[in-house]
Amino acid sequence: MSLDNLILDAFGQWLEGEVSAERVRRIDLGESADGLWRSLAEHGFADLLLPEELGGAAASSETACHLLFAAGGAALPLPLASTWWARLALAEAGLALPEGPIALANGERDGQGLRCHAVPFAAQSCWVLATLAEGAWLLPAESAQRRADGVHASSTEELHWPSLPDNAQRLPPNRDWRALGAAFSAALIAGAAERVLQLTLDYATTRQQFGKPVGGFQAIQQQISVLAEEVFAARMAAQLALRGSTWPQGIPAAVAKARCSSAAVRICNIAHAVFGAIGVTEECELQLYTRRLYAWRSDFGSEAYWQPQIGRAALRESGDSLAFLRRHLPAA
Repeated sequence: MSLDNLILDAFGQWLEGEVSAERVRRIDLGESADGLWRSLAEHGFADLLLPEELGGAAASSETACHLLFAAGGAALPLPLASTWWARLALAEAGLALPEGPIALANGERDGQGLRCHAVPFAAQSCWVLATLAEGAWLLPAESAQRRADGVHASSTEELHWPSLPDNAQRLPPNRDWRALGAAFSAALIAGAAERVLQLTLDYATTRQQFGKPVGGFQAIQQQISVLAEEVFAARMAAQLALRGSTWPQGIPAAVAKARCSSAAVRICNIAHAVFGAIGVTEECELQLYTRRLYAWRSDFGSEAYWQPQIGRAALRESGDSLAFLRRHLPAA
């Protein structure tokens, strides 16, 4: 068995033991995720991408992708992916590696300070890597002024630092952080989407109506078929962005995020149509995933942002669309 498979198996076992639907619910509603993070770090999963000499696993981007599928499928309420790449960037820049989870967000200057309008996983993060045109700043979350986004059980917040803290660290502008965020958000979408498909199939085979399972009706079967198509299209798209280079490239990340964000809407619509009203209740596991699908759809740009980016990039180059995709997307 390869090292990558060992990592995947160990991570799956950790998720099964630590990340129950009930624990996710409690964290979503305000319980601290510190204990969950400590367990994850103690098992060595926080430094997946770091080189071995720094205590990491030196894992490939393909392995990271499959772990993110699993994390999305468990609704893991931690900024795992952004922590991986932030710690790798800090190590490559020769900067100190802080303890605790790190969120990634687009930032903007606000006088002497800095503001991030929508920080994914802000409620569970100790640090925020705020990206700007001149580089990125690693900032302590505890020193920020916070404002919730108003969505039920959301961990996304607006954070504002009136001035840069003394312990802030600056990274050079040599990474495409938005493409990175798009790539790992696509993988999380694909993982959560697969879990939604599983939940929908289970419900359709057990829920009885008119003396037989609702999955026995042709209209439901057709909807679930479309749902399965969207789920596996999302998975294939997400793998395009996290293949080969450790740092995702612009066009593959754009294609992955555009396709996965588009799929997220249809997946949620079909799943909730099959479940009916019970799917939105607190007790139903489905809403743990569909809420996240909508949040991750928006994080780092939805399909409405990335599709025009892809189109403009294609128009700047010669040749037809197929030639453009062959140049930029990794071979299967």
